[in-house]
Amino acid sequence: MSSIFLSHSHADKSFVNKLARDLRRPGYFVWTDDAEIKIGDSLIQKIREGIDKVAYVGAVISHSSIDSEWVKKELDIAMNQEIEGRKVKVLPLLLDDVELPNFLKGKRYADFRDNRRYKKSLNEIKKRLDDVPSKELSYTPKEAEYLAKKLKKLEKQLKVAQSEKELLLDKLSGERKVVDPAISKAIDEDKKWHPELEDVNRNFAFLCGGVAVTAGYILHVIEEQRIKGIPHQVVFLAGLEGKMVELSILASATMRRLHRLSSSEGKKRAKHVG
Repeated sequence: MSSIFLSHSHADKSFVNKLARDLRRPGYFVWTDDAEIKIGDSLIQKIREGIDKVAYVGAVISHSSIDSEWVKKELDIAMNQEIEGRKVKVLPLLLDDVELPNFLKGKRYADFRDNRRYKKSLNEIKKRLDDVPSKELSYTPKEAEYLAKKLKKLEKQLKVAQSEKELLLDKLSGERKVVDPAISKAIDEDKKWHPELEDVNRNFAFLCGGVAVTAGYILHVIEEQRIKGIPHQVVFLAGLEGKMVELSILASATMRRLHRLSSSEGKKRAKHVG
């Protein structure tokens, strides 16, 4: 699952809080300044750190933000990264009927000027966040869809309430500043085998029983269960250590990425054949 930093004016906080909740609900990682920046922190440094960590920056364009110096600084950092990386980084989110800044003109925007457009625009953001970040793919569409179905079954077995997931996702958005060295090492190793799942690991990998549980580890769990026909020990450990919510979120995020991978690659191949 991908991640997004919501750049906004504090006058638009109620809208941003609602959007953040609606994006966290299905498992996206959302960074907002009030969750990360604490008294005494360097604002520019913290903002830069936040933007560095996420895949996208959602620029909430409104009457309030259009003249906000902080929003301009945030978008300046993000646009420089977009130019240097030669890939989309900034997603305009139009809240009021105002003219887009020059550097955002020509970009397609999510239109939130009317509440009736909210759901459609939210789904457009989700579609962008679900894009597969890596061109290196370790699975065929058929394999990815098979694993996605197995992950969905595992998630149902865990029986974690949606409200519990939302609480943890909200907490992670405020705490995922420093990744444990053991997790970082596991993410680097996992990237060799599952490059398309690196961002999922960066956001949701966790420690359980002294083991770094990554997306690749979850896929290994599925294979072990298929061969042995019994639940893998990580499920028991997660229950003992109170990490069932973490396990469920990681399984869900991996499932969505593989489902997206299977459908997008399938469409590409069908188009090529046609």
